[in-house]
Amino acid sequence: MSSTKYGDRALINRQKRKKQLRRKIIALILSVVMVAIISILFISFSTQAKDMEQQQYYKYYKSIEIAKGDTLWSIARNNMDSTHYSNTFEYIAEVRKMNSLTSDTIIAGKYIIVPYYSN
Repeated sequence: MSSTKYGDRALINRQKRKKQLRRKIIALILSVVMVAIISILFISFSTQAKDMEQQQYYKYYKSIEIAKGDTLWSIARNNMDSTHYSNTFEYIAEVRKMNSLTSDTIIAGKYIIVPYYSN
């Protein structure tokens, strides 16, 4: 008789431990999910705040007269904004495309359109 009581008690204790283990696992999973959600929200809010702090720049265009001795490189040096163009080649390519230039040759006295950025 005592062995039956012991067996029943052992079974009940095993079931209690299983329930406790399940609760702990569920609590751990919920904790991990909550930390992940909070982290994602924090990162997204900090990114939005940085975007708001950055100053807005707008792209404008101006017509300039080509002076004697001017090259596309010298014009790029005077008008290019390095924060918006990765290199001088990119800027010159845009100027050539905007003005339908097939080569780097430009003629003094003519006008070309160049982009620039300003806030």
